[in-house]
Parts: sequence; C-alpha cells; structure tokens
Amino acid sequence: MSKRKWQPMPIMIMAQTILRERLGGFGAEMINCSKQREQLLELIKCTAITSECNSALLIGPRGSGKTTILKSILQELDQIKEVKNNLLQVHLNGLVQRDDRTALKEIARQINLENTLGDHVFGSFSETLTFLLEALKSGGKSSVSILFVIEEFDLFAQHKNQTLLYNLFDISQSAQTPICVLGLTCRLDVIELLEKRVKSRFSHRQIHLCMTLSFKDYIEVFCLTLNLPTSFPDKKFAKAWNYHVK
Repeated sequence: MSKRKWQPMPIMIMAQTILRERLGGFGAEMINCSKQREQLLELIKCTAITSECNSALLIGPRGSGKTTILKSILQELDQIKEVKNNLLQVHLNGLVQRDDRTALKEIARQINLENTLGDHVFGSFSETLTFLLEALKSGGKSSVSILFVIEEFDLFAQHKNQTLLYNLFDISQSAQTPICVLGLTCRLDVIELLEKRVKSRFSHRQIHLCMTLSFKDYIEVFCLTLNLPTSFPDKKFAKAWNYHVK
C-alpha cells in the first residue's frame, strides 16, 4: 500500500508566506525608532524629489535594526512613482568590496555603466567616478538622483587614503550630482576614523539606533512579527493562530 504524500493546506501556505516575508526583513514593525525612521525617510525623499544632496551615518549595535529600517523605507518609497522613477540605488558592503577599485567597478555595474567605461584611461579615481556620474545626466543639467548605501562603513574608512569616501562626500557637498550617501556602521567612534579632509566634507549628520527594548517590548515585537493580520482570509484560523502565539 503506497503512502500518500502529505501536502500543506492552502491556508497554511498563505500563513507561511506572510511569516517568511516578515522574517526576511520586510513588513516587520520597529519599536522605539519611529523618529529615526522618519529622519531617514525625509533625507532620501529630499534627494529623490528635490535633488538635494545629503550624507548621513546610521549608527547602532548589530541587531538593532539598521538594515531592516532602511529596507522598509526603500520599500515604501518604491510605491511613490515620483521617487521610483528618479532614484538609482547603489549598495556597497565593506566585507565584499575590500578596496576602492573593486567598489568603483561595483558602482559601474549597479548603475549599468560598465560598458560606458570601456577602454577609457583615467588619471585618477576621482576622474573615473566623476565620469560615471556625468554619464547619468540626461539632456544637460537634469540628473537622476543616486542613493549610495554603504554597509560596514567603518571598513571603507580603512581603505588607503579613503579615496571613495572622500570623492562621494565631496560630490555631495559640491552638489555636482544629486546624491545621498548613507553609511551603516556599529562603531560609535566611526567619525574619528575619517581623515581630516574626508571629515570636513561630511555633513556630520548622525542617526543613532539604540537597543533599549525591555522584556515587554521584546514580547510585543515577537507578537507583531508572528501574528497574522486582520485581513487574513480565514478569520477563524487567524484568531486561533494569534491566540496560540500569545
């Protein structure tokens, strides 16, 4: 007698899908950081809509929600047509891009300008980066806004001469191209790692995330993450599920 293969109910699959999305970093609500989130949201929105140049550091211990908050903000902005059509994103990570040359190639790849570089010979790192940003201009003065997200920002501060950071902050300060440079780090002393010339071009805007949750707050976070929404189609199933979560 052959055994029938067990298959999950469609309603269970729906519940699993919702939980996977949340646990993957999307849709989870953050507690005690609405002010920081609003600051970050406005910063990126200003760059995308009004072509304002900005730079900031998002500082907090590992697990404090830096990446989660940023992902939720970018997901929200993606729903705004005016932002979506006028904002390019470049994501760098100090654990992956171990030197500035590698980072520059990754920037070219993410903004789809690898072929534009071609066989051009540039005299300096600054010339190469400027050339890439100039290539994004459409019809002269109009430029698409670019968001540079630099995770493990402190590791980039260890690169020789901090060339990438210097050029990005210099461009954001001179308003040559509308860019927003956002660094994520867990080091509180990250500013002290910057060279004087880099520090002078940084806006010194710092957004701090602190893990100040009490045990009650943690329980609330778990419930928000694991509870099924009120819009779940099977109300009886959702009510029983949420009861067992508590």
